[in-house]
Amino acid sequence: MLRTIALSIILAGTLAGSPLATATNARAGVTYDIVYVRQPRHGDATHAIWPEVFHPGTFEPGSDLVLLRANGSEEVLVDTLNGAVTDPFVSFDAQWVYYSFSPDVRLSASNTQRGNLPLAGADIYRINLATRVIQRLTHQEFTPNTGSGNWLESNPVDPPDTFNRLGYGILNLGPAPLAGGKIIFSSNRNGLLPVKSYTFPVMQLFVMDEDGANVTPVAPMTHGSALHPTPLADGRVMFTSHEAQGLRDERMWGVWSILPDGRYFEPLISAFSFRDALHFYTQLGNGDIVVEDYYNLNNWGFGTLYKFPLPAPGAIRFHSADLSQGPGLTQTASAGYTWHIEMPFAPRGIVGLTPFTTAGDDSAPVGVGGVRVGKFTHPSAAPGNDLLVAWSPGPANTLNRPVNTPALDSGIYVIPGGNPIGSPSALTLIKNDPNFNEAWPRAVVPYSAVHGVAEPAKPSWLPNDGSAHPLLPAGTPYGLVGTSSFYKRETTPGFANTQAFDGLDQFNTAENEFNSNWFWQGADAGKYANSDIWAVRILAMEPNAHRSYGPADGQQFFNHGNERLRILGEIPLRKTGPGGQPVLDSEGNPDTSFLAKLPADTTFTFQALDRNGMVLNMAQTWHQVRPGEMRADCGGCHAHSQQPLAFQGTAASQPGYSIPDLSKFTPLLTQDGDGNPATRTVSAGVVNVEFVRDIRPLLERSCTSCHTKNVSSPPGNLVLDDLTGVPGPNYTTLPGDFARLCFDRDANHGYPPLVKFGSDPLWRGTNASRYVRPFQSRRSMLMWKVFGQRLDGWVNADHPTETTPGDSATLPGGAANVNVADLDYTGTIMPPPGSSVPALSADDKMNFARWIDLGCPIDTAFGTAAGAFGWMQDDLRPTLEVSLPRPGLNDGALNRIRVGVADAYTGIASGTLSITSSVAINGRSPGAQLADLAVSVDDGVYVISISPPITSVRNAHVYASVRDVQGNVTRVDRSYSIGAVIVNLNRRVFLPLSRRP
Repeated sequence: MLRTIALSIILAGTLAGSPLATATNARAGVTYDIVYVRQPRHGDATHAIWPEVFHPGTFEPGSDLVLLRANGSEEVLVDTLNGAVTDPFVSFDAQWVYYSFSPDVRLSASNTQRGNLPLAGADIYRINLATRVIQRLTHQEFTPNTGSGNWLESNPVDPPDTFNRLGYGILNLGPAPLAGGKIIFSSNRNGLLPVKSYTFPVMQLFVMDEDGANVTPVAPMTHGSALHPTPLADGRVMFTSHEAQGLRDERMWGVWSILPDGRYFEPLISAFSFRDALHFYTQLGNGDIVVEDYYNLNNWGFGTLYKFPLPAPGAIRFHSADLSQGPGLTQTASAGYTWHIEMPFAPRGIVGLTPFTTAGDDSAPVGVGGVRVGKFTHPSAAPGNDLLVAWSPGPANTLNRPVNTPALDSGIYVIPGGNPIGSPSALTLIKNDPNFNEAWPRAVVPYSAVHGVAEPAKPSWLPNDGSAHPLLPAGTPYGLVGTSSFYKRETTPGFANTQAFDGLDQFNTAENEFNSNWFWQGADAGKYANSDIWAVRILAMEPNAHRSYGPADGQQFFNHGNERLRILGEIPLRKTGPGGQPVLDSEGNPDTSFLAKLPADTTFTFQALDRNGMVLNMAQTWHQVRPGEMRADCGGCHAHSQQPLAFQGTAASQPGYSIPDLSKFTPLLTQDGDGNPATRTVSAGVVNVEFVRDIRPLLERSCTSCHTKNVSSPPGNLVLDDLTGVPGPNYTTLPGDFARLCFDRDANHGYPPLVKFGSDPLWRGTNASRYVRPFQSRRSMLMWKVFGQRLDGWVNADHPTETTPGDSATLPGGAANVNVADLDYTGTIMPPPGSSVPALSADDKMNFARWIDLGCPIDTAFGTAAGAFGWMQDDLRPTLEVSLPRPGLNDGALNRIRVGVADAYTGIASGTLSITSSVAINGRSPGAQLADLAVSVDDGVYVISISPPITSVRNAHVYASVRDVQGNVTRVDRSYSIGAVIVNLNRRVFLPLSRRP
């Protein structure tokens, strides 16, 4: 299906250009060798397997690594037989090729119940192009959250039945070199399940030394998935991220950048290209970024290409969310129509490289001679600013729209100069053998031949030296997060297709994908003004351990984001000076800056709140800070197309600002006796709000005496004391009171909606029922009744409402357009004044709002044998920072070991810190416990003084571990050297692979 955000058709007709002839080898003046992956092709009628974002871990058996020499001859570097090579990457000196290899990817050696993932997994290797020596760097390491199940860490595939297990191998994919002798890659070794479907499993970013030592997780925030990290010349790394948090569409993939140590992540091109994946990318010699856009699942990762420059420091990087202000990107539909595709927050300077084809889930359009123009994948930079690509003619799509054969016949081509081309005839053919698919072309040239320097810049590795802020002493396990303003914002939707609701998502609609709000761009909960912004809520976010098989398998909770969210704190934003006057920022707006302390490596996000503690807008994106990192540089609230407001100079940047410590206390909004906002503090790292424990008791106390199944006409036709189970998602059963309130899209209970699917009523859009819109308490009728007023920014007269609930014929004037209708607030506050049941307190009301704004969580394991694995389970391992010794070569003598420990939820279990060494320390033999020597020197920071200092050692190790109360263990194996540069390429096992003669 073509993207619905196309704004205008500007021409129709057949495409210019002629099809390229298929040839075995047409070098076309290319003077360098190329490595590529050669996949078996099975003729025009049989499709091969291509990994892409939907299934990154499935491969075509027999996919070999091949060296194509400049003279046209070839050599098979790695003959895979039943296995597969993928993701090759050439080292900066062009002496090595890194790649991922799975030894058996046949269906018979895969788990057909788990996405056909290979039982043997995949590991990272590199081959020396001079000696042909192959070095294995990873070894199926499995590092699950140990408190989330009973894991046998040596066997994720088939341990005894008393253990939990994944039932598939560990995938170590996408290796890429970094400056200074490190490698970044993605892996599912943490054993996590994505929060949304349309990809599997969760791949996260890790960095290791070039010999495989010092493996470090650098992006714990990637709860969706992260693929194909690629170095940029300025030292950052770009990667594609599954941005499906909250209510966002499950097919959203954007391209982010991050420092190799996990600091300073930010978008390069955001996941606002509806339904499409932004994936596969490279940086040209002139610094421009080329990225592919494709519709996941339906076209094997083939699509169209865009190009955009990296902005100069201080320049505005993005266009507005307003589509009319964007540049427009041309694509061509299968019928030959050319479309302008608009993308919210498009990077400035973006252009289409291949506008004659499409990213959509239909066949490539027809060109000259009736031949379809094909699609592109796997762009890679080459000398002379050229762009290597894999291109296939034909439809390049799995669906019959209108055809899906002939099957892919991918070859290697060059787009000269990395410039836009108007047809396939502008491509330069390098290699296309009709018996194979050629993929992943990489020029075997030094980095300098493309970028003019020997390697990318080398940022300092996670300094954590106490320089970022006085509250972040050297070695701290904490970080600081804040921003300069919530007034300086661009939180409105970029695709606003309904004027009746002021550009926001309508109340209910029969239209598919009628508005972007909450689904792919924008997350505003109704109408509001900046003056309504009162506070910010920071949420801790937990990944989902994949108890695929074994005890208490499956997911034992539900919320509408499919992710555990816990409140770290609610921080008031407004500040007053002498005389009660508001403090203003440098732009003349009320100062709404803030800064807060929280455990590092704890994923979090933000919600802007009104004075009732209800969400005004939500950042549906995962965030993190690394140990010792301060992030307060975003310049506003999603204000991408504006000059940022500097944090320096705001009230929160001043020495007198009281920085809340969210690691130990949770501030919450409340109201005083006159209804004025106030705060209260809970002495805990997080606050949970869950249905069975926190919401049902309020219903039973103050609501169910009237809303009961024991009367024929309960108020609002809403029954809240019928707990009869109804089928829920993921094989769960949900109780009837919960289902009526927030899991009733099929309108099985109470008054029906006006919208119908065929003859069946249906709550659509962001509705979960008549009463609740998840993450939008302001727009939920339940909250209107609880607070006794309409709260969404509109009034009853703004939109028509039927007089007989569920009957569209009773809309005012007999109107039949259900897309502009809503519900009115009528009646009185609940429970009614003067009733015999207790009224709801301000904190009770705010807890209802919190529950909705956390996505309506319920512990589906409550009261069962699996109760320990429900909503309350801590699925986040503790923070463990080993800041001394540094990884690799250390300057000077080592006179102390320094570690930092923290935990965001259940807390560090007493006495579980362990520190050992591979060399003697303070007279204790190697392997002896050293933790009793550790002295607390700051909040969470412990130091062991070494006497005498270590002045010379090679490949020594410090081993540290700590456990939280839940039972999650974090381990660090720090490999270091003192006094000499160590080059050790033989530390790991060399694994010879079979090679063809």
